[in-house]
Parts: sequence; C-alpha cells; structure tokens
Amino acid sequence: MPMAKATAGIAAAVFASATLVAPAEAAAPQFLIAGIQYDPAGKDTRTNAHINLEYISIRNNTTRPLSLKGYRIRDAASHVYFFPPTFVLKARTTVLVHTGKGRNSANHLYWGSGNYIWNNTGDTARLQNSLNRVIDFCTYQAVTGRAAVTC
Repeated sequence: MPMAKATAGIAAAVFASATLVAPAEAAAPQFLIAGIQYDPAGKDTRTNAHINLEYISIRNNTTRPLSLKGYRIRDAASHVYFFPPTFVLKARTTVLVHTGKGRNSANHLYWGSGNYIWNNTGDTARLQNSLNRVIDFCTYQAVTGRAAVTC
C-alpha cells in the first residue's frame, strides 16, 4: 500500500503543478506591441507618404477577434493615438498604426500626424487599455544601421 499512496501523491502533485500553470497562461497579454518602424528609409522629407512609412505594429495575441475600443498608444513625449471606437482586430493578426494621414482599414490605421512621432534616437511606446493601464510597452535606443525594432 505505501507504493500506491506514493503514486497517488505524485499524481496529485503533478496535477496541482499543472493547474498552477494555467493562470500564468491566462495572464498573457491579449494585445502586444510587435514592433516599431521608427526611421523610414531615405531623407526625412516630412511628406505624408514618407511619414506613413513610420509605424507601430499591434498584435492580437488571442484566438478570437477583440475590440480596441478605449485603447491608446502613447510615446515618451505624450503624443497619443486613440483607436477608433469600432475597431476590432482579428485573431492572431497585426495592425500597423501609421504616423501620417490615410484611410483606416482592417490592417492599417492612421494616427493623422503631420510630423514624425517615433524618435530616431530612442523612445518608449506604451499600449494602454480603456482604464489607462499599460498593457505593453517597448523601449528602444538608437543603434547604427537599425531603423526598426522588434518588441
């Protein structure tokens, strides 16, 4: 009988440790900052076409479509982008939020800025939910020869 009790105890311990993993998986962020294209190729012409080559990418990390109503992106200088109230990001997809002006679609949103947002020398992007809580952030520093960062 002692062997049966030991086996039952091991099985209970394995089951308990497996259930402890589940909350950590559930805590994974629904949305995350996937990357930032902060220094588009070429000269900074400040044209809308060139400003739109600068963007931040936001990924839905879940298996279901999710609303970004009330969510915002903020940089270190307090430039703020608010997601459209009806915008829904499909499961396991990424949306690019371009700095300039343009027509929003399922995979491309536009900040509407007439100037660059993301500093070439380094910056911090924060994705905040409707309660103003930081969901994810990405900080980068200038690196010679690099124009984008994966977060």
